[in-house]
Amino acid sequence: MNRREFLKYGASALLGLGLSEFLHPLEAEASNSLVMPHIYKRFFVFTEYEERPVTDTIVIHHTGFPGEDKDTTAAAVHKFHRYERGWAGIGYHYFIRKNGMIEQGRRPNAVGAHVRNHNKHTIGICLAGNFDIGTPTQEQITSLQLLTANLCEQYKLDPMKKGVIVGHRNLGDTSCPGKNLYCRLDELREFCNRR
Repeated sequence: MNRREFLKYGASALLGLGLSEFLHPLEAEASNSLVMPHIYKRFFVFTEYEERPVTDTIVIHHTGFPGEDKDTTAAAVHKFHRYERGWAGIGYHYFIRKNGMIEQGRRPNAVGAHVRNHNKHTIGICLAGNFDIGTPTQEQITSLQLLTANLCEQYKLDPMKKGVIVGHRNLGDTSCPGKNLYCRLDELREFCNRR
């Protein structure tokens, strides 16, 4: 980096401007692909904590409330999983609200409780809604794409490899993540592959 570039980037940082304004378009696109979307940390209390030894699969879920496609929060799911199900707390690592907000559930490196017999090697993402009767919002899809692409990069996963990005139904006897989200998983894989 020469002196002029150093001053330009330094000034943009001081002024709070994004670097992408100063980069060549191809550099800006590559730069944006590395940015993790904002994740709201909730700092839930869990009754137990175990680190996941390996991550080779991303599992997509929906909340699947019977008979209704509604929004909810990670806090509500945490309370349900902990006090109604008797689990350590929310089983998913990430939770995406209808408005696209991404909330952290379990710590990213923790063993989840979202897919029986596969929690020690998977990371779980849940979208609020019942996608057997409703459809995910565009905000949810956008957040899911960005989050999943970043997780593939972080864990060095090939999104096009069979069994890397799956719906809950691929690993258990369930309709989760609902037909209207499950049919979009190929689109998700292709997005992650392009990024």
